[in-house]
This record gives sequence, structure tokens and C-alpha cells, in this order.
Amino acid sequence: MYKTYTEKTVNDAVAKGLAELKVTEDDIKIEVLDSGSSGFLGFGKRPAEVKLTVINPELKTYETIEALINRVEKDVKTKVPSQSTEEAIEETESRERVSQKAEDLEENSHEEVEEKDDLSHSEKNHPIEQAAKDTEAYISSIVLDMGIEHTTKMTVKKNNIDINFDAKLAAKIIGKRGQTLNALQVLAQNYFNSIYRSYGQVIIDVGDYRAKRKETLEILALNMADKVRRTEERVKLEPMPNFERKIMHNALSREPGIETYSEGKEPNRYLVITKK
Repeated sequence: MYKTYTEKTVNDAVAKGLAELKVTEDDIKIEVLDSGSSGFLGFGKRPAEVKLTVINPELKTYETIEALINRVEKDVKTKVPSQSTEEAIEETESRERVSQKAEDLEENSHEEVEEKDDLSHSEKNHPIEQAAKDTEAYISSIVLDMGIEHTTKMTVKKNNIDINFDAKLAAKIIGKRGQTLNALQVLAQNYFNSIYRSYGQVIIDVGDYRAKRKETLEILALNMADKVRRTEERVKLEPMPNFERKIMHNALSREPGIETYSEGKEPNRYLVITKK
């Protein structure tokens, strides 16, 4: 699902498209079809043309580009919002509750490490398979507390523990741009660290959301790199977890004339893209 836009410059064409589609640059893939030309003495002048392709899975549920453009106007006219006020409040409260619990665990992580050092030798050497099962049960109980019925599938490969959720209300587990899912992952990782002495990485997923999110971040990284080249100004992205910043770092590692680095403190650390 895409639409092309023409304007005097590429930036103007992109801005025009973003405004009409009511999206942000991380919802779309930007392709410059023609960078345009100011011509010479009025001759050979032509507008810039860009193609904006929707990549946000939620927005791709609209059947046509016209339905996407008219989505807010349609909701207002019919007075039937896509999500009830109660559902929106419930989702926000669930996300905030999980996020707060994750932040509390992050803040107390040093105390937890000290307490863990007081455990017996046998407890600190909890087998990774058992630690993974306990972590699966723990994070599953939190999602149940959110009022979401689900099943989980857990696999252990070397030091990687993957816990995948299957639920009708998968969107509530994911949250806006994966915020709730990321908070759950922090909870799971901290819990796992408290019962397993050696290194292990816990990944929480719902369906194939992580793979789709990775693709979205890689496209966003390329979009922003092109924007840096066009404007010659650095771009600061919104705060995101370390593993998502790493995806974007890797996506741009071989882009000519582009460099990336992170600024800020967790959990508000963000990626910066600039020219070399």
C-alpha cells in the first residue's frame, strides 16, 4: 500500500505525504523516484517525486490507501472510534503498570545482585533450563494479571531463552510500538538474572512481532540516513531499548557518509544519525 507525491523538493514531497497519510516517518518506507531539478533559466525544471509505502503493521490493516487517509474523518463522522475509551484506558494502565514494575526492578537491580550473592552455592547454580521455566511461569503470571488469556512456548538454545506468547489480545501484550512487550522483557530478564548465576539473554515475543519490528527499524534507519544526506542536519530518534538501537546501528554500519551514536541515559537513551 503506497502513494506517490510530488512537490518542489524531496523534503516538501515527504512532508506533504506524511500530512495526508497522518503518519510519521517510522510508519513508512520512503523512496525518492525523482530528486527534481530547478532547471536553468526556467528550462528543464521538474518537481521532486517520492513514493511512500506503509510498513506499520497496524496501518496495513486498512484495505486501501484511501481508507487509511480517511480513517480519522470516518471515525469522527460515524462517532464509532476504533477503540473504546474504556479499552484505551485499560491498555494504558496495563502498559504503565508493567513499565513501572520494570523500572522498579531496574532501579533495584544492584540490591538484587547483592541478595543473590547471599544464596547458597546450589541455588546460584540453578540449571538454565529450570531457570528458563521459572522465568516463563513468572512472566506468564504477569500477563494473566493484565487480564489476557494466553499460551506460551519456551525454547532454550545455548544461552538464549525465547518465550513466545500466543493470545487473541496480542496487541495489548505488545502495546504502542512494542512498549509493553519491552517492559515485560525487562521484567523477565531481571527475574532470570536473579535466579541464574551465568549469562543468559531472555527474548519475549508475540507471534513474529520482533521480526516485523526489526524490518521496520531497518527501513526507518535508511529513511533517516537519506534525510540526513538531504538536509545535512543530524537526526535524533525517540528513546528506544538498547537492542533496538543496535538494530539501527547495524543497519547503517555500511552506509557511506553516515555515522550513528547514542546519547542520553537509560531508559531515555536515543540514537543519533549524522554525516561523517
